[in-house]
Amino acid sequence: MKKALLTTGIIPLLFLACGEKPNIFINGEIKEGAGTRVYLERIDPDGSRLIDSTKIDRHGNFFLATRDTLPPVFYSLKFSNDERVTLVASPGDTLTVSGTLDGIHDNYWIEGSEDALWIKLLDFQMSRTVTLVDSLKKTFDSIPALDSRRASVESAFKETLEKQVTFTRDFILAHAISPASYYALYQRITPDLAVMDEIADYQSFKIVASSMSAIYPGSPYTTSLLNHLKMIATRIRDQQLRNLIDNSEGSLPAVRLPDAKGKMIDLDDMKDKLVILDFTLLTARESPERVREMQRVHEKYRARGVAIYQVCLDPNRLAWEEMVERLGISWTCVRDENALQSRVAAAWNVKEIPANYIISNKKEIVGKNLYGTRLDERLSELLAR
Repeated sequence: MKKALLTTGIIPLLFLACGEKPNIFINGEIKEGAGTRVYLERIDPDGSRLIDSTKIDRHGNFFLATRDTLPPVFYSLKFSNDERVTLVASPGDTLTVSGTLDGIHDNYWIEGSEDALWIKLLDFQMSRTVTLVDSLKKTFDSIPALDSRRASVESAFKETLEKQVTFTRDFILAHAISPASYYALYQRITPDLAVMDEIADYQSFKIVASSMSAIYPGSPYTTSLLNHLKMIATRIRDQQLRNLIDNSEGSLPAVRLPDAKGKMIDLDDMKDKLVILDFTLLTARESPERVREMQRVHEKYRARGVAIYQVCLDPNRLAWEEMVERLGISWTCVRDENALQSRVAAAWNVKEIPANYIISNKKEIVGKNLYGTRLDERLSELLAR
């Protein structure tokens, strides 16, 4: 296997040979760093990769170059003493780093990128937090297990973490248009402890995702964040459903709405049935097909104790009544006059239409958003018990 070419003198020549000149330059002056090797790594959403390296000359100077097409790009300057400096740059930028090799992570300065300075601020604050957390941990471990002093140390530890979270949230609000906010989202106090909690700080993730989408739509960091945001949203919905199930115990959200003839029908009236609670819009274009599918389910399972309670969120009552008659709906079909602002739908954590729940005769949620074959399989499984 051929060894990678790492010297800065070779890499610019390779770019030139391919007709692609470097467009991001990083130089610097590092005191007490003569002879030390410095590595340039690109930090991608899925990991980092080595781009360039060189030795700091006898005067403390170094020069690195690379090429990228889309802003922003995160880089790490890694020194042979294992210290790192995180940078962010865009094509056309020239960044100048200065500092003293020993402790450079905390003492460096950078010119040529305001966003890189914001990252320096984030790292400075994080360094303070990590130092205090380490100190508190050592103090806590030195106190006997039953000593009351441990409680005050635990309180100080919790306060330190809360201050870091507050700092990060405030930073994101103040610098939402800076890629440094993306960096802030993923900072960690320890390898196992992230600053931002995906669910508790969902709004912060949304703010940064919105900004990145608008300013850097083609960036891999934007794509990664948008995918992450979808995963968080799914986890939130799953958690809300788990809470709904855990807290059900015969007290699921009430539903009592009028049918097309004005008769009020209560979901609780079906207490002895296995109920498909369906939320829909009858006036939607795809409704006839869905109604035919529900008619199939109704005919197949009603004799076995399965009932359908359909909640319609159509804005126009007359149009809804017409669709009930035209589609020949024979199961319980009611309408919420608040339509898409339905409090009933909100109570059931309905985020999109259509949606459904399967409710057992014990008033437990035993299925969610099942259609076609999956619905048949679940109903058959429940009825076989």
